[in-house]
Amino acid sequence: MNSVSNISDLSIALPEIFLSLWLLIFIPLGVYSGGNKLNRQSYFSIFSIIGLLGTLFFLLMGDHRASLGFYDLVVTDKLIIYLKALILFAAIIVLIISERYRSIENLYIFEYPLLILFSILGMLVMLSSNNFITLYLGLELQSLALYVLAAAKKDSLKSSEAGLKYFILGALASGFFLFGVSLLFGITGTTSFTILSFNYLNPNEVSLLLIFSIILIISSIAFKLSIAPFHMWTPDVYEGAPTSITAYFAIVPKIAAIGVLMRILYIAFIDINFIWLQLVLVLGLLSIFVGAFGALLQKNIKRLLAYSAISNIGYIFLALSLGNQLGLESSLLYITIYAISSIGVFTFILSMEKDNIMLENISSYAGLSKSNPFYAVCLGILLLSMAGLPPLAGFIAKFYVFKAVITSGYLLTAIIGIIGSVISAYYYLNIIKVMYLDDSDESFIVESKVSMKIILFTSSLFILTFIIFADNIINFMTYISRAIIL
Repeated sequence: MNSVSNISDLSIALPEIFLSLWLLIFIPLGVYSGGNKLNRQSYFSIFSIIGLLGTLFFLLMGDHRASLGFYDLVVTDKLIIYLKALILFAAIIVLIISERYRSIENLYIFEYPLLILFSILGMLVMLSSNNFITLYLGLELQSLALYVLAAAKKDSLKSSEAGLKYFILGALASGFFLFGVSLLFGITGTTSFTILSFNYLNPNEVSLLLIFSIILIISSIAFKLSIAPFHMWTPDVYEGAPTSITAYFAIVPKIAAIGVLMRILYIAFIDINFIWLQLVLVLGLLSIFVGAFGALLQKNIKRLLAYSAISNIGYIFLALSLGNQLGLESSLLYITIYAISSIGVFTFILSMEKDNIMLENISSYAGLSKSNPFYAVCLGILLLSMAGLPPLAGFIAKFYVFKAVITSGYLLTAIIGIIGSVISAYYYLNIIKVMYLDDSDESFIVESKVSMKIILFTSSLFILTFIIFADNIINFMTYISRAIIL
């Protein structure tokens, strides 16, 4: 019986086991490679992508039924598998679009893809967690790798500053999380999500200490998601970190943190949702407006996208604050479209170079529609979608969030959220204005790899044609979201 149980446990964690073994090969391979020839030829990036593809293969070929393993510390279901697949897919794309930038900035060091793989392993562990202790292990494995990646440009003062800020504030957030979990364990005697969900938390016996514990745990996850007022690190880290790492920060960790938050709120704390519903709602609305107003005066595209991320995650919080199936479905749809849109936007940014210098100021894109119409059209589609203009994918994502909010009886909340969306449309449209209406003193021709052009075109085409197959995707989101509703 034990052997059967052990085999079942191993099958649940097979993607993580495979990636761990791949890392065990990667480390000595990098250390003893000599560091020069292999790194220049970007072989380690190819090695990393093969490892991620293998992990994705074991993930998709595994058993998709909901099951627990390792003494209920680890769980898998359709939703977890989908979010893991989205993380692996996004990470592979980010590695592909980072190649040219790494060549320009001399970032061909084997630690770069190695740390990305370590952070992804941490994210997979986070999503598989059915216990706050397992979650903390995955969270710290992810975070420690991300701190170092932020400071990857050793000769850049801004990069070093970004890594230091991220580390100090991240350590503070981890302290909040541990303190909250320790209080929760002291009150309930358990840290298991499923045990907490089975009426273990009595709504009639809620103490101030328990409320404080939940606030600390949600606050620590909110920090990882750049939710206001825990967003203070985001613009500086986005600007200071290498642009390829900023692309990674903006997409991949966000997916993992949203998945973790879904499990915490909708499983562990579902019976006492009256404690966190209003808290998540306020954080969501605050983030929408902090992101919208914060981006208005930004001249640097990376800082602007930092505030854009704050605002976009705010809409997801708005959906999650409903505490019902509709909120879960709309948040899943939103994070998917946000990830694909961000991939396209950062592919564009990583393509913008002139004389081996990356162009990060928005004013640098003046006249782009005349010199490089392909890039201007693709970015225009992506930005109009993020602004929420119909009939693009971003509009449908926001429409379903506001529909869920209104259906749940929060009409005023929806109106406030829509006002925030209208404000945020200004800075997206301003970039399009710069590309199409402003004149450039000195035009340049973009010469990016074919792979980057394909990724940019594909993401733009997906956003543009999403409405054609929207029903099928929404039905799929409904299907997988049921895995988390008890």
